[in-house]
Amino acid sequence: MILSNFENICLFFYESFRKEIIYRNPYLSKGEQCKLQSHYEVIMNPKRYPPGLAATIYCNRRAPAVRAIIEHQAPLVFDVGCGYGTESFLFAALGAKVLAVDISPEQISIAQKRKLYFEHEIFHKKLDIDFEVSDLNWYIPREQNITLTWIASVLAALPDQDNFLRRVYTATRPGGCIMVTDMNLLNPLFLFKEWRRRQRAKLTSPEFCRQANFWAMLKRKGRSGARFFPANDHDLFDDVQFFTSRTLEHLLCQVGFRPAETFFSGFLPPWFWKIVPLSIENYLAKLLFLNNFGYFYLVTSLK
Repeated sequence: MILSNFENICLFFYESFRKEIIYRNPYLSKGEQCKLQSHYEVIMNPKRYPPGLAATIYCNRRAPAVRAIIEHQAPLVFDVGCGYGTESFLFAALGAKVLAVDISPEQISIAQKRKLYFEHEIFHKKLDIDFEVSDLNWYIPREQNITLTWIASVLAALPDQDNFLRRVYTATRPGGCIMVTDMNLLNPLFLFKEWRRRQRAKLTSPEFCRQANFWAMLKRKGRSGARFFPANDHDLFDDVQFFTSRTLEHLLCQVGFRPAETFFSGFLPPWFWKIVPLSIENYLAKLLFLNNFGYFYLVTSLK
């Protein structure tokens, strides 16, 4: 399999942070390392998630962002819901200034410590990352000249997706772009898992049971974003608003962005890759009919 230069960059980075997750980041406490490992189940459970497949899907989902950063001068990246900061390190290593925002002070604290590891042990240079703790539901980007907004598995959990994306659009420079990647509702496996999760939640959350409407979520009809309902165990059930690539493209067009490209990855369950060649993943991605059913999408739109 021949990889593009952008995919090779992603692969080098993936292998670097995979080793960090498995073998210990010396800048983190034991407890912080355990939290990081629990976040990356795909890396920590190679029997269930074959490492080659995990690396391929990771690279496929990040390569377009790497290309966009390399092709722009003085890129400014907004990493939305950055969590433990992994993609921020990749983007900054390419020369971007990164505004990385997350609601969790604990995750931002760990991300700042991880930054030292990637500066001193991996890239041997300073990384221009500004980590900030903030609630994305109300957040207005401090920078108003954004080249790329990167949103990975975050948009679905926002209650007011429309207004958040409008704020992003306003802060994006002309010719800049937004990239959104998440699980794809058209994928039969993910669709079934979400349906089953909601069926189980009806038993623990009477309020959700009264208001549950799976098909409204699927079509994004009468919905503006995620909803949260009290559950019997004093927790919240997250009725997240996932997308198909088309419903997401429609939303992005509504706030002003123009459609550009859509990529899909993850076409068969992980266990299947134990008996078929990994090259099948890239082959299925090229089939015009089947590629819309990948487990993950990456939707790119331009201003």
